[in-house]
Amino acid sequence: RRRGIMVGERTQLIGRGEHGGEGGERLKVRSMLASHLFSKRYSKILVLPSLMLLLCLGAVMFIVDRNWKSPTSLLSIPIPMLPIRKQEKAQRYILYQDWRGTSLESIDKWTFSHKWQGSLELGETEMKKVSPPELSLEVSELENDKTSLTALGEKLHQTFKISLEGSWNQMQASTLHEHLEELCKPVEKSGQSATEICGIEGETHWKIHDGLLVDDASAVGTDILIAKSAFDFAAAQAAKLDGESGVVRSHKLQFALMKILTNWGQKEKVVNQILQRKFGSQLDVDVGYIDLTSVTTYEDRERFQAFKAPELLFMMESWSLLPKHLHKVEGLKYVVRRQQGLNHPYYGPTTAVSWPTNMDNSYQEYMDYSFNNDGYTSRHLFIHEKTHFFWGRMWDDQMKKDWEAAGSWKEKGNDFWMTDQTIPFASDYGASNNPDEDIAECMAAYVLHPMLLQARAPVKEEFIRKHIMRDTRYLERPIFTFDIDNREPYRRYPPSVNHIDIRVEGDPNDDKTVEMKMLVDVGHGWHSPIHAEVTVSGPNGGSKTLNLYPDPVEEENGGLITMRATEVFSKYCENGFWSASQIKMVDKIGSERWIKVDQYSWRLYLNNGMGTTWAPRYLPQTLKLEKSLEKDDESGLNYPVVKATIRYQQTGAPLDKTSPVWMRLASKPNSNRGGMNEAEWDGSGTSSYSYPQYQKGECVQDTNSWDGSCTVSWKLSPYSAAGHYYVSMIQLKDIASNTRNQFFTQQKPGWTCCGRVGNTPNDEFPVLTDLQQCAKGTKISPDNICVEQDVSPPILDHESIRIQVEPMQASEPDGASV
Repeated sequence: RRRGIMVGERTQLIGRGEHGGEGGERLKVRSMLASHLFSKRYSKILVLPSLMLLLCLGAVMFIVDRNWKSPTSLLSIPIPMLPIRKQEKAQRYILYQDWRGTSLESIDKWTFSHKWQGSLELGETEMKKVSPPELSLEVSELENDKTSLTALGEKLHQTFKISLEGSWNQMQASTLHEHLEELCKPVEKSGQSATEICGIEGETHWKIHDGLLVDDASAVGTDILIAKSAFDFAAAQAAKLDGESGVVRSHKLQFALMKILTNWGQKEKVVNQILQRKFGSQLDVDVGYIDLTSVTTYEDRERFQAFKAPELLFMMESWSLLPKHLHKVEGLKYVVRRQQGLNHPYYGPTTAVSWPTNMDNSYQEYMDYSFNNDGYTSRHLFIHEKTHFFWGRMWDDQMKKDWEAAGSWKEKGNDFWMTDQTIPFASDYGASNNPDEDIAECMAAYVLHPMLLQARAPVKEEFIRKHIMRDTRYLERPIFTFDIDNREPYRRYPPSVNHIDIRVEGDPNDDKTVEMKMLVDVGHGWHSPIHAEVTVSGPNGGSKTLNLYPDPVEEENGGLITMRATEVFSKYCENGFWSASQIKMVDKIGSERWIKVDQYSWRLYLNNGMGTTWAPRYLPQTLKLEKSLEKDDESGLNYPVVKATIRYQQTGAPLDKTSPVWMRLASKPNSNRGGMNEAEWDGSGTSSYSYPQYQKGECVQDTNSWDGSCTVSWKLSPYSAAGHYYVSMIQLKDIASNTRNQFFTQQKPGWTCCGRVGNTPNDEFPVLTDLQQCAKGTKISPDNICVEQDVSPPILDHESIRIQVEPMQASEPDGASV
C-alpha cells in the first residue's frame, strides 16, 4: 500500500529520516497486553489500548516473519494511521524502546504526541586546540635557474612579447618566465605558439610595484604592474612546517598572471585554452547540449549561457590550488553554466551539480547561487564539485571504505547514509548527507580553511593529507589579521539533546498547532545553546524549518535547559508523517553540533483531511511588463521601475499569505532593439558583476473564482546596466508550501523536453522591456526612461584599512573585545 507499513530497510510511515530493521529483515510484532514483553533479544514494546478497541480499530498491524527466531534490531514500531470515527473518544498509545532510549506516542482525532527520552554518549565534547603552523625557511638546496637577467629578458620578449622595465632581479624574471610557460606553453605537436594560446597580440611593458595592488596586478593599455609581494614564495623555497621539511610555494603570482592574460576573465577563448591544457576540461560543448544532457536532464542549449568573467577566474584559481596530481580527473570534460535566474530542473535552488558517472565524457553545471554571494563560496564550490569526480572516477573502493570508516558512515539502504558522529564535519551539508558530500566539503575546507578542519575534524584532516594530498598542506596568510586576548578560550561543543516532546493539536479540517520542546543537558561545562534548528519535510514535498530557543520562563534545572518552538501548520499541508534528518545545535560563540536522526526519535504526524500536494499554476502567456519612474524624495533621483503582472490559478490550497509569488528580473545586452539575438542570449548578461534581482510580490484572487492576478515590482538604480530586461523565472507558493516554477527561455517552438519534471511546465519565450543608455546631454524623466549605465565594480583601497581591538576586561582578558 502507498501508506502501508514497511518494516525493513526503510519504514516509510515513519518518514524519510527513520528506518526499520537492518538488512531488510522483518521482525515479528504481536499484539500484547500491558504485562507482555519481548524476549531480551528484541526491543521492549508495550501497547496499551483495550484489547476490544484494538481489534475494532486495527490500531496495530501484525507482521509475521517466517524466520522470526533470528536476532534483529528493532528501530521503531510504526503506527498505521486509520480514520477515527467521531464517536470514538479513546486514545491509542504505543511505547517502544531501542538503543536511542524510550518513546511514548498517543493518538486520537484531535491530538498526536510523541515523547522521547534518551542519553547520547558524547565522545566529541571539545574542539581540538590548533596552534598556528610554524613556518621556517631553510637555506635553499633547490636547483635554481642560473640564466642571467639579460638572457631572461630576451626570452620573455621573444616568447611572450614582454619588455621588462624598472627594477627587476634575476629571481623575479626567472619566476615570471616559469609561470608564463606553465600557463601558455604549447602542447607537443599542437602547432600553436605561446602567444596564440594566451592571446598575446602585441608588446607589453611590465614593471614591479612596491605597494599593494588589488588582484596584485593592474593593466592600463600596454603597461602592466605586478605587486612586489606577489613574488613572495612564487618560486618553490625550502622550508620546514611544524618541523617537517618540504618546500613552500604561493599561487599569488600565478593568479595575477591569469588575470592579465585573460583580461580579468573577459577573454573566454584564452580561459578555455588554459582549462584544456592545465585541467583537461573545456567550456565549449562541442557535442551539443542535447547529447550532453541526454542521460541527465535532457535539455537544449537555450537553458545554458556563458560564464561571467569573474566566475571563470574563480574556476581557474580554485583548481590551481589543488596539487598537480589532482589537476586532471577522468570524465570531467565539460563545465557549463545555466542561464541566469533559473533554478535547476531537478534540484531547485541549488548551487552546482556534478554528473561524474553518467557518461564517459561528463560534466559539471553551475547556477547563479554559486557566484552571487562571495568569492570564498565560489572557490569552495569548484573544489567541492571536482571532488565528486575524484570520488566517482579516481578513488578505488578501498579508499572509499576507509573514508566511510573515518566518518562512521553506514549505508542503511537505497543510498541512505547515517553516522553517529555529531561534530567532525566541515559543514552541516556534509553532516546531513553521505560520505561523498562529507569528503567534498572537507576537501574544500582543507584547501581554503585548513585550521577550521584541523579543529573540527582532525581525523579527517589527517586522512586527506596522507591519502589524497600526499602531505601537501595549506597555510592561511590573510593580508589583515588582529589578535584576541583570551587566557582560557572556550572550546567545548554545544550540548546534545536528551528529551524531545512533540505535540500536534487540531481537528482534521483545522490548522494544526505544533509544539516542540527539547531538554538540553548543559550540566557538564557546556555553553547554553542560543538556538536549535530542525527542518521537517512532508511525505512527498513541502518543508518547514523550526527554530527552538531557550524558554525564558523555565530556568535551568539540574543542568537542563528547556528549548521551545511553536509553529502553525496549515490544514492543507500534506497528510502523514513529516520527517527530520538532523537537529543542529548552535551555541553563543557559533560552534555547532549536528545530531542525525538515528541518534534520537522524531515523529510528527499531521492528520489533515484537506492535505494536498497540488501547487498553484501560472496561466500561460499572461506575463506582462511595464516600466515607469519613481522619484526618491531624499536623493531627488528618478528611479526606473519595472512591474510584472501575471495570472494564476489555485489548484489545491490557497496561496501563501506572506510570500505567494516571487520572480527574478534579468538582463541581456540590447544591441538589437527589435529583440534578443542568439549571441546576446548565449552571452553572460549585461554586466560581469551583477546578477538577476529577486523580488517578492502580492496576489489577489478574483471574486468567486480559482483564478487571480499577481504583481511584482523592481525599483532599479538609475545607474543600472542598459539592456533587455526580462523575467527569467516565476515561483508560486501556496499556504502548504507547495511550489510551482515557470521558466522563460528562448526555446524553439515545439520543444517539450528541456528538463521537464514533475509539475514544471514548458518554458515560455521571454517578455522584454528595454532600458536604453541615456543619450548624451539628456536626463532620465517620465518621457525618457533610460539609465546612466555604470557596470564597473567598486575598488577597495587596501591601504586605507585600519583595525583596532580593545578587550572589554583589560585586567583579565576573556576574549570579549570591541
